[in-house]
Amino acid sequence: MTVQFPPPAAAEPVFAKPAFRAVGARDLAHIPGRKGLPWLGILPEAVADPYRFTRRMHARYGDVHRFYACGNWNVQLVGAEANEFVLFDAAGNFSSAGGWDPVFGRHFQGGLLLRDGADHNRHRKLLAAAFKQHQLEGYLRIFDRVIRADQPEWRQGTIETYGAAQRLGFKIGYASFLGRPEADAQPMDLWSFRSLMRTSTSIVTFPFPGNSEWRAAKAHRHVVGLIDGAMADPLTDSRGDLLANLLRQQDEQGLTREEIVGHMVFVIAASYDALSSGMTSTIFHLSQNPEWQAPLREELTGIIAGPDDVTLANLARCTLADRIFKEALRLNAAAPVLWRRALGDCTFRGVEIPSGTVTGVNPMLTHLLPEIWGEQPSRFDPDHFLPDRVRARHKYAYVPFGGGAHACLGMNYAALEAKLLLRHMLDGRRIEMAQPTAPKFYHWPNARPLGGLKIRLVPVDE
Repeated sequence: MTVQFPPPAAAEPVFAKPAFRAVGARDLAHIPGRKGLPWLGILPEAVADPYRFTRRMHARYGDVHRFYACGNWNVQLVGAEANEFVLFDAAGNFSSAGGWDPVFGRHFQGGLLLRDGADHNRHRKLLAAAFKQHQLEGYLRIFDRVIRADQPEWRQGTIETYGAAQRLGFKIGYASFLGRPEADAQPMDLWSFRSLMRTSTSIVTFPFPGNSEWRAAKAHRHVVGLIDGAMADPLTDSRGDLLANLLRQQDEQGLTREEIVGHMVFVIAASYDALSSGMTSTIFHLSQNPEWQAPLREELTGIIAGPDDVTLANLARCTLADRIFKEALRLNAAAPVLWRRALGDCTFRGVEIPSGTVTGVNPMLTHLLPEIWGEQPSRFDPDHFLPDRVRARHKYAYVPFGGGAHACLGMNYAALEAKLLLRHMLDGRRIEMAQPTAPKFYHWPNARPLGGLKIRLVPVDE
């Protein structure tokens, strides 16, 4: 069957945004922090080295502090309790839409992060249908097929890992989310989604020829055209992709074309971007800590001996792979800051946060606090995720996929893809870094190696 959509009703908003009061310096005078430069505030320092900036602010001002950037005051909370207060948000103090709209609102309207309350719950339930167990089983076949076919590129000599991981993650998303053959994915498609994600760091938010907003507007037109074309593809019973799931719910749930497009744009862009970050970080830490490669190879190739062994049950048995992936995400959080905005006055540790305050929690820093992770928090140690050590920690000490009502739906999808990639990479090979010095990871808008990460997959007997 072919699904036909009526033309969009541009005058109707996809959803209603909450209204917030402006928060100024006087409102936050009781919270320590600093302003920095006029209008830009602390932005130049934060952009130069996000982790160093955050660490210095925390050391000087503590777990609750404020800073000024791009004409606005923000409050940042640090620590496991802060993560629970803001992300789990038992009292309903915060809006995700209000926090993320300045970052993603220009090009990702309709995504789950830009929805709140009953509206968010409804749309989350619709999307969650595409990440249930039987759907993940279907995605595994796509993962294995695409990763297996991609291995000649990875094994041909020196490869730049971040770029290769982006291309691989996008091809997998093309098949599992759009339901189209991965071979049909074009460089322009990847460029468009990448351009949309990069605008989250734009300082100038109006387009003029050549700037990031101009490129993003061009990219958005291309992406919407791509998704519109996929919507017209036959909706066969055999399709298990995300788009097919949403189309099947269109009549029953009253989904509009704009809502489906909004979800597809955000899910594809965010998933491949976060996955390429996480996979690159995992590969980097294995190259720097080669003693973990042999036991990981033994586990993965022993449990996943061939294509017929690629099942959810078998991958769940790959517990060392799970610990290694989690540790890599701890050391290089894919999303360094998670934003919200206060819906009303609230209090954390006796400090009042006024209504309307843009409030962030910082996984990048919390994941490296010595009081949580020991005297050497920057050391790669997958044993951090042994069951007894996990039980001994605060539940919100580790939040690479967020938490609470807005926790990432794709966390299991990401782990499965990473395990299968490692399975194929380490089959008879070991990972070696192919550059003289280790790259520095830059943490905004996600963690990625500056200048790339060059590796070689070397036969284990060499």
